[in-house]
Amino acid sequence: MSTKTRKITTTAVIMALVYVVTIVLVIPVPAIRGAYFNLGDVIVYCSAFILGGPYAAIAAGIGSGLADLTVGSQIYVPATIVIKACMALIVGAMTKKSNSVKQYIIACVVAALVMAFGYFGYETLLMGIGGAILTLVPNLIQAGCGAALAIVLYHPMLMMRKKFALRSAI
Repeated sequence: MSTKTRKITTTAVIMALVYVVTIVLVIPVPAIRGAYFNLGDVIVYCSAFILGGPYAAIAAGIGSGLADLTVGSQIYVPATIVIKACMALIVGAMTKKSNSVKQYIIACVVAALVMAFGYFGYETLLMGIGGAILTLVPNLIQAGCGAALAIVLYHPMLMMRKKFALRSAI
């Protein structure tokens, strides 16, 4: 199988994994219609480290966007596609030339902040600053938990990255 075919099929599998992990545990955020906690970010971070930013961005954006459609959060689909893709691009770019756990931690934290403040910006447009402030803490909690779990998975992800070597020809 060619490297390109491997990347495309791996991207499709990761897209499905992002979708499934996102919808498996949906915990609605009280008083914020359409907002919910999920664990999909863990897959976003890990896939970006293994696969690289561009392919992981496609998987993260589409998988997460489809999850929003499935759970009834249609209003968030446009923001989710962009924000989750940006998260993957950030982790992929910041870890492209490094297998350092420190670099991976920094990348996950930066991507987590982009997620929380990306939704804050979008929600400010939707419901004003007051409503957006209500979602900032839950978004920071979700982002932080996702980053923490992804960091715990660093060593298995490093082994997968070396085994599959999908990033080399991106």
